[in-house]
This record gives sequence, C-alpha cells and structure tokens, in this order.
Amino acid sequence: MKPEVKTESLTKYLFNAPKWGLSLAIMILIGLAIDGVVFLFTGEIRGVGFAFSIPGVAALILTKPLVSATARQEFTWNRSGMLALASEIFMLLWMVTGLFLGAGFAYVFGVGFILAIRLVVLAAVADYRFGRMYGPAAIQTFAGAIVGVWFFGPGFVIPVVVSIIVFSVGVIGFLLLFDLPMKRTSGVGAMHFVNAFLAHLTNGSNDLEEYFHHISEYVSVPETTFFFRRADKPDVWFVIPNLHPGPMAEIGGSNFPKILHDDFAEEAMLLVSHGCASHDLNLISNRETKSITKAIRESLDSVIYTDYASRPIRTRFGTVSILSQRFGDSLLMITTRSPEMTEDMDYSIGRIVMGESKGRYKNIGFVDAHNCMTAVTNIIYPSTKTGNEFISGADDAMNRMLDAEMLPFSVGAAQVIPPFSRGEGFADMGIIAMVTEVAGIKTAYVLFDGNNVHLGVREILRNAVLGLGLDEVEIMTTDSHVVNSISGRNPIGDAVSPGEIIPYVSEAVLKAVEDLAPASGGAATNICEEVEVFGPSRIVQLTSTVNAIVTNLLPLATLLMATAFLLILVVCMIVL
Repeated sequence: MKPEVKTESLTKYLFNAPKWGLSLAIMILIGLAIDGVVFLFTGEIRGVGFAFSIPGVAALILTKPLVSATARQEFTWNRSGMLALASEIFMLLWMVTGLFLGAGFAYVFGVGFILAIRLVVLAAVADYRFGRMYGPAAIQTFAGAIVGVWFFGPGFVIPVVVSIIVFSVGVIGFLLLFDLPMKRTSGVGAMHFVNAFLAHLTNGSNDLEEYFHHISEYVSVPETTFFFRRADKPDVWFVIPNLHPGPMAEIGGSNFPKILHDDFAEEAMLLVSHGCASHDLNLISNRETKSITKAIRESLDSVIYTDYASRPIRTRFGTVSILSQRFGDSLLMITTRSPEMTEDMDYSIGRIVMGESKGRYKNIGFVDAHNCMTAVTNIIYPSTKTGNEFISGADDAMNRMLDAEMLPFSVGAAQVIPPFSRGEGFADMGIIAMVTEVAGIKTAYVLFDGNNVHLGVREILRNAVLGLGLDEVEIMTTDSHVVNSISGRNPIGDAVSPGEIIPYVSEAVLKAVEDLAPASGGAATNICEEVEVFGPSRIVQLTSTVNAIVTNLLPLATLLMATAFLLILVVCMIVL
C-alpha cells in the first residue's frame, strides 16, 4: 500500500458523536444492567454498577466546561458524552481480567487506562497542548478512584495512585514521542497537526493554515497569461499559474482558481488552467492569490497584440500528447497522457520547457491538462522517463510550430454551472469553454473546475464535443482541491456519470461557438513575487513523517500497555 493511502485510510474511523442525552441514558442503563447481572448471580443488590456509571456521569458534566475554559477548539456536550460513555465501556471491558486476576486489579487498571485514552482524545480533538487537557482527562479516573475506595476499602488507595501515576507517565511519554519526529523535521509537533486537521474536519476550522505557516517558505514563480480582446465583447484570458490549488476544502489555496477568476470578472472571462506545480507549491492561504493577481495586472502593459494565430496541431512523443496553438510570437501547449495517468508535474519541468523555448518564442504557456486519474497517482519529475517525454515532446512541438501558417482568428468563451456539488467532484466555477477558430478550424479548450478526470472519461467527453462539429478538443481541470475534504480522489466523472455531464459540456462549447468574434491576442509572462507556499519537499517530508508515526503507533502503544499492566499487577498483588 502506498504511504499516502495508509494515512488517508485513518479517516474511515471518523464519525459524528451521538446526542449527549443518549450517551447519558446508556451509561445509566449499563450501570443498572451490571447490578442486574450481579443480583442474578449473588441474590444481592450491591450497587456495583454505580462504580461505572457515577464516574461516567461526572465526566460528562464536567469535561465540557473545563475543556471550553482552556482549549483551542470547540468541545461539545455530545463529544463529552461520547467520550465518557466510551471510557465507561473500556472500564467494563477490562473487568474481564477480573475473572483471573481479581476485581480490584481490573478496576484499578481500568481507571488508569481511561485516563490515557481520554488525554489522547482531548489532545487530538480539543487542544494539542496536552498539559492543559490533563485535568479534564482525569475527571473520570479521579471519580472512579473515589468510588473504588468506597467499594474496595482503604487498601485500594495505593494501587489506584500507582495506576494513575503509571498511566500518566506512560501517556505523556507516548505523546512526547509521538510529537518528536515531526518537531525535528518541521519544528511543530504531530499532535498540533492532528488537532488542526480534526478541527478542520469537525468544525470547519482554518487552524491548519496556522500550522502550514510554521512550515512555509516564500517563492517567486512565473505565470503566463494569454490575453484575447474582441471588439464590443468581453476579453478572454487564459492563465497558466505555476502554483497548486491545494491541499483540501477551503484550507490553504485550494480555491485560488475561483478567487482569481472572480478578481477579473468585470474585465474578462478567465480560464485558470493547471501549470507545473505539485503540493509543494500550495498557497498556505487563499489570500496569497493577490500575488498572482498583481503579476497578471502588471503584465498587461507588456502585451503585444497580434491578429494572427496558427491552426492547432496535435503531436505525440512517447505517452505524451500535446495540443499546440500559436498566437503571434507565443505558443500555448496543452499536455496530457490520457488514458495514462496525468497528474501533477514538478515545477522544474515547466521551467525547463520555458528555458528551452528561448530564441524561438517570446512566451510559452505549458499546461498540464490534469485530466486522467488512475488508481495510483504520482508527481512527475524531470529525471523520470515520463518527465523526459514531456520535455522532449514540448521541444518537438515547439519546432513544428515555428513555420506554422499564421492567419486571422476568432475567440469565443462561455461558462456553465452544472447542478453538481463539490462532493460530486465539481467546484464552484463549473465548466468554462474557450473556442478558437482559424481558417474554419474550431478548437475547444474545455476547463472543469475540479480535481482531475476519472480514467476514460476524458475520451468520452472529448468525443462528445468533437461530435458537435469541433475539429480539435482538449479537456482540462483546474485541480481545485475544494472538492477534496479528506481524500485526494474525487475526479470528474466518478460520482457523476459522463452521460450526465455531456449536456453541460455541450452547452458550454456551443455557447462559446456562438460567442466567436474576431480577436487579437498576445501573451505575457510575469513573476508572482514572494508567494507563501508549503515549500519544496515539505509535503513529501510531512507525509513520510506522518506515515512513520502511524506505522509505529501500535508497537509503541503495546509496549506502554504491557509495562503498565505488569507494574500495576505487581502492586495489586502486594497490596490488595
């Protein structure tokens, strides 16, 4: 299994807490059921169930206000009830050992064990500063200790104190060890990351952005924009930013294509394509979009417009297919490997292509269509066979377009918002189509606001558009990660069938054809200065560290449990 899949698989354990009243009722019923079982076997009502239900009720009532007084994140009554109920059940489960080692030992071990469980949960959900969470975590344990002294007598004091100390030291040591690897690599503890991540999933908190700020770096990367202007019609701009719209939901820069689109809504129809960028170049906040906006505005003054464009040409090099169209002295290239995996390309591939274009073209728009998600996706690096195919394929396409016939051209554009949700893979901009026409040859550039296209769907959609009378078509995605709340797998055409999507694609393309008008165009490249991003290799480093932690959690927890078990057992054998 891939490391990222290991980490992602942990999210299947997420669920919503039941109503606190239900948890309270179940805790009381468990206590009554225990008393009922004891009565059946002994014929006496001993009130043993109170030893479990009273600590649980105390924890439900006190945990929420104590956590709310000091914690970073919201902690609800429902969560307080669920945690208390779960702890009561854990205590009861440990009573099975009482059949062999005595009821006193089982209860002593149980009250210590739930202290460890509650502290880990509160540190993860409410506040990673576990020192502040110790008091709320210990409520049920301390209540259980008092009840235990009442049931088992004064001799119970020493074993329960030992249990509390052993589990306190053990769980604090566990949390410190849990934090250590990530603190060494990023300077911020793993529990801080878990706390922020769970807060995002449960409360919609943006604390992950604060976490990312601790590991971020400032970069300056180029963006290239093709500007098309038309008489009496809105401009159409095709933008290729070399920044990545991730990591997920509204966190970081996941929605920057939509924000960038809206920034220029009164000036032009904007298509924000996917350049060469991986999660290393995630904006740490959508606010960083201002750097891209500024670069585009500054480049407007350097655009040299031309009335001529080439016919489109599709070339292939190895597994890479490139749709190229030249506008004056600038070249737009849309790349794909579909039906092979077409995912993020490393930033350096784009820079290599731009560097090799010098002397041939003034501007190069090198677009990753990001349109084929297979079972496993990986970043494409320039040193790989696939990376070299992209670079060599781009060089070949640039050479072929040098002598292309330049003719007057028209441009049209349209946007359609289909009735599909983010959960179905469609982000807020829906579908934007740009159509160019040169000497009667119509080319459709269809951009989905989403994260990739399901395997095989690109071909279905492309054939549908070709069937409308277009001569050449490419399907692209913005790679917007607002459609990914947890998993990175929610491509176009997975949750919604291609047949349901085709009518909206057709509508966008046909409207763009109707919008065709004679145009002049030009391109400009500018630098997005000092953009705060995750930073080179940070995601790989972070993922590797998290996966290493997850892999070693079970052995570490087992060791701590075994140590606690033996120490407490020895004390109980001596005292009880």
